[in-house]
Amino acid sequence: MTSKPSPAHDYPWQSDSAKPFIRIRDVTKKFGPVAAVDNVSLDIYKGELFCLLGGSGSGKSTLLRMLAGFEEPTAGSIEIDGQDMAHVPAYERPTNMMFQSYALFPHMSVERNVAYGLHRDNVAKGEIRQRVSDMLELVQLSGYERRKPNQLSGGQRQRVALARALIKRPKLLLLDEPLGALDKKLREETQFELVIIQETLGVTFIVVTHDQEEAMTLSTRIGVMNNGKIEQVGEPREIYEFPGNRFVADFIGSVNMFEGVVTENEADFVRIRSKDADCDIYVSHGVGCAPNQKLWYALRPEKMEISRERPDQKENFFEGNVEDIAYMGNQSAYRIRLKSGKIVRLTRTNRDRGEETPITWDETVFVSWGPSAGVVLIA
Repeated sequence: MTSKPSPAHDYPWQSDSAKPFIRIRDVTKKFGPVAAVDNVSLDIYKGELFCLLGGSGSGKSTLLRMLAGFEEPTAGSIEIDGQDMAHVPAYERPTNMMFQSYALFPHMSVERNVAYGLHRDNVAKGEIRQRVSDMLELVQLSGYERRKPNQLSGGQRQRVALARALIKRPKLLLLDEPLGALDKKLREETQFELVIIQETLGVTFIVVTHDQEEAMTLSTRIGVMNNGKIEQVGEPREIYEFPGNRFVADFIGSVNMFEGVVTENEADFVRIRSKDADCDIYVSHGVGCAPNQKLWYALRPEKMEISRERPDQKENFFEGNVEDIAYMGNQSAYRIRLKSGKIVRLTRTNRDRGEETPITWDETVFVSWGPSAGVVLIA
């Protein structure tokens, strides 16, 4: 369930006239000589659930902390809802932050944890009761008001932290690895709940995560970070199907990467000779590149077919030996060694309950794919 903007927003990032809710311009953050964030520019729109995705040390959490006001940029500017955040302290920003640890007060009940910020702001008691009741209903914790954090499951503590972060009605909620402490099944369930809550409230969310599946499930758009820079920004399908470079292709999901040289490049097709694949690769569109240019062809494991029979085509297939098989219930994953020595990963959906003669270890097989299955990458 990928998060989506409401119809009123109508994918504002696709419109030249839409005004960004958050403007990050040429932002750099250095710690000594090291640039944790390196000249980043980014627009995020109101009502988005935007994910900053990257590995450890990519700069995603540092960028989030600068939005929150916990760090000052070394250079560049940050605007939130038209206001320049330069020298605006964290407590005066229209933001709130939910930490990975949740940071709940262990001696306080659920109700008091959620109400804490409202008490600090001297909100009237009657209004506090109503807002806390409404928020606990939204996060499905009605009836848990008197419990302490140690009497809750991990998923329930996560929802208490979310309710506390949202109770003050911030314009922007920043979430740092919000589901990282949950087990896999609970994390998957909570992802859907988080999307529903965000869409119900319409608050702009920015989520930092290292989990590609989580980013794909949650986000309206993803910003992939690496070494302090934004490598690519796009909707989940765009990032997965049309990665902008080798790093993004390799970081998002699983991919087979073949190095090759262009032998023909016409307006409607390109032909690549690849020693890695030990075959010619035919792509059904042209590519802006020089003759004999070296490039890479990215092919996802699920885009290929596996067979014992040689395919009836001249290109886009190779022969190999099945080296490993992993049965994962809904699909089987194969590792196939080519004559070149390269290992190729392929996945096949297990549609039939029981094949009579499934492909097994050490068999010689043919792997094939269509002319639009892969992506040509110049860098």
